Amino acid sequence: AGTITALIGPNGAGKSTIFKMLAGEIAPTGGDISFKGERITGYGVTRTAQLGIGKSHQITQIFPSLSVTENLMIPALAARRGAFRGDMFRSIRGVDGLAELVERTLAAVGLADRAGLRAGDLAYGEKRRLEIGLAFATEPQLLLLDEPAAGMSPNETSETVALIQHLRSSVTIVIVEHDMDVVFGLADRIMVMQNGATIAYGTPAEIRADARVREAY
Repeated sequence: AGTITALIGPNGAGKSTIFKMLAGEIAPTGGDISFKGERITGYGVTRTAQLGIGKSHQITQIFPSLSVTENLMIPALAARRGAFRGDMFRSIRGVDGLAELVERTLAAVGLADRAGLRAGDLAYGEKRRLEIGLAFATEPQLLLLDEPAAGMSPNETSETVALIQHLRSSVTIVIVEHDMDVVFGLADRIMVMQNGATIAYGTPAEIRADARVREAY
């Protein structure tokens, strides 16, 4: 808890597959997944998210025709309301804590000044921050970030690193990222995969010095 763990490895190592299993998108063919002492293997995306695991995607999956605020209201409403209820057609303005959660998320991801803009009109780096915000607005205890710096300019990358550093104070983070400067600048621990297996796990300094990791790359 309270740490940033990076998951790295060559293409095809199995990083994205692990993320999909942790988020409940696919079930493992063997073994179990445990979260907070509970076996969650095969729970599925909805139940996994409701337990406190949020995930941002490598390919941005925002709602481009909605405003930034409206985008964040969707996961925030899910966090505040949980599963389906019979009064779903009542005004969402009456949902306790919803507005505060949206405002808090806007501030956390640095989009408070973009709240009323159409999400599709945001700059690329802002869209990526909104993607992270969609996951963060579910109030997760574990946040999975799938290549958050992919396709970014150096300036956008530095802004994203600063954002993740800011978020770490309130959520445990696991990150898959190909940019090694980002990985070694953020991670407390690094797990290295190759061909579906873990070949190294340790601090950034230990990983830098590991001959198996250098050989894998």
